[in-house]
Amino acid sequence: MFLLCKLLYISVFALLSAAPPYLPLYYHDALGFSSDQIGLVLAIAPFIQSAACPLWTIIVDKRPHFHGTVMAMTGLLGGVAVMGIMMIGHIVSSNTFQLSNATLVLLTSSFALTFAFFTLPNVSLVDSAVMKILGPNKILYGQQRLWGSVSCGLTILVVGQLISITNNLDVLFYVFGISTLVFSFLSFLVQFDDYEEGKLEEGLEQDSVHERLLSSQPYHSNHTMASGEKKLLKGNYQSVLAATADEESYTQLYKAATAQSIVSVREEADEALDTVGVDLGLAISRIPSVDQSMAHILEDDVPSLSILGSVRVLTFLATTLMMGVSLSIIVNFLFLFQGRDLHMPASWIGWNGPTGGITELLSFCFAKQLTERFGVTKLVLAAHIATAIRCIGYTLLIPDRFSTNIFAMLLQTLHGIGFGIFWATAVSEIDSFFPPEQRSVAQGILGALHAGLGTGLGALIGGYIYEYYGAISLFRVAALLCGISSVVFCIGRLPRYNVN
Repeated sequence: MFLLCKLLYISVFALLSAAPPYLPLYYHDALGFSSDQIGLVLAIAPFIQSAACPLWTIIVDKRPHFHGTVMAMTGLLGGVAVMGIMMIGHIVSSNTFQLSNATLVLLTSSFALTFAFFTLPNVSLVDSAVMKILGPNKILYGQQRLWGSVSCGLTILVVGQLISITNNLDVLFYVFGISTLVFSFLSFLVQFDDYEEGKLEEGLEQDSVHERLLSSQPYHSNHTMASGEKKLLKGNYQSVLAATADEESYTQLYKAATAQSIVSVREEADEALDTVGVDLGLAISRIPSVDQSMAHILEDDVPSLSILGSVRVLTFLATTLMMGVSLSIIVNFLFLFQGRDLHMPASWIGWNGPTGGITELLSFCFAKQLTERFGVTKLVLAAHIATAIRCIGYTLLIPDRFSTNIFAMLLQTLHGIGFGIFWATAVSEIDSFFPPEQRSVAQGILGALHAGLGTGLGALIGGYIYEYYGAISLFRVAALLCGISSVVFCIGRLPRYNVN
């Protein structure tokens, strides 16, 4: 069921895992870049992606019948750019043309910018397409997204093994190219030609489903909605459906209906999931990308200064940013550190993918149960401690030892706690700070700080430290950031700064 959704996630995460994790190694070994130059090139992606994601998602929302075509064409254009990086490497190795280091950095940065603008937003585009395909079965999103995480871990492993066997870094581009072609082919199969024409029928179907939920409540044991609430929700949905011919009126009515009903709907969904045994742990990691696809609907809902000015909210956002910088330092330079400083073979480096992926999935899967048992404060602190231990552990490893390879993989298991637990908890916590009609904005702020600004700053700062102070200082700085971040977080958790 929903095979196309699973295949889209498998292919898009395969292409995103084949080349990007190993590009720092390629920049250093094939192109001769210094660490600060590598950091500069790596920092391009998060900043460009922050602007490109809203652009492409708005386009496919306005022209849904072009959704699959946009994914296919952007994937191909970004793929050509990455293959261009391989061609630069061939030119350098063949000595056909004498290119200065500055020219190499400029050309590589241009290709990296093109890749970031066209290909990286495809994760959000796939999220949006899958949600449209699922329709009333949106709760099955986690089962589809799971295959992307599996694909990511396996692709990193396979590429590492192939590099080790062939002793040729070009293998990563071949796997990337094949994955890109598969993704583009699958994207062309995504069709929403009837989406606009069938909007009214879909709305009627959703209204019917909602009415059945209101009337029967088969999964409720202790919650009954008042008849006045039923009439209010039904009236809101009927008003929205009646205004589908007028797009502006539809938008305004949708916002009103969402603001009044989202709390009840969320409560119903939570109780339903608890009863049927479905866990939102896996699905919670996708909230930013899915909610951002609806951000233009709520663009007038600007968070109030009373919320953003709260000490608890400000300290939590500062923690999100610093944690993003710390994790970015680790992720962007881990493979380079393991290959250049620890002299680990590529076959071992490839195991970072499944090792970190498994613990990340487990963390997302049990995030809800852990939060209910230990609370947000303890989990966020645990994520900081795990990340700090991971960073300090890397500084103690001795190169050219088999035991070092083993300990490096054991430290990689802390990725699931450091990132998985933190992100799942952060998504839920930031959601609680804002009113229902501003929760999309809240998730956008969270994603922009952690995956946008934090990731970009981590690449820039990490590259500079790695080049001029070495890998030991690099990971010590990352651990220090975790310590500062945890202190800031604890200050915001003091009872006097509770958010009502």
